[in-house]
Amino acid sequence: MNAKRERPEVLVVLEEVLLAARQAALKAKEKEGNDPFAAGKVAAYYDVLTVALEQAELMGIDPAEFGMADFDPDLLFERNRQVA
Repeated sequence: MNAKRERPEVLVVLEEVLLAARQAALKAKEKEGNDPFAAGKVAAYYDVLTVALEQAELMGIDPAEFGMADFDPDLLFERNRQVA
């Protein structure tokens, strides 16, 4: 990584992107029933959110610090289950 990573504005942008991805994933999950496009979106958001959470774990960052407390992306693939 480069020195730009240390700018707080960058962290705000990343947090907002992750929060938007989380909301979009939940919205797509609601529509995925018979909609293959929505199901594809859920899978794409799952990948993004999973990478973020894995990297946070490797870096020792609590997911609550970027709005992902108690969020389990694996639940996006469970049927009839509410995801927070």
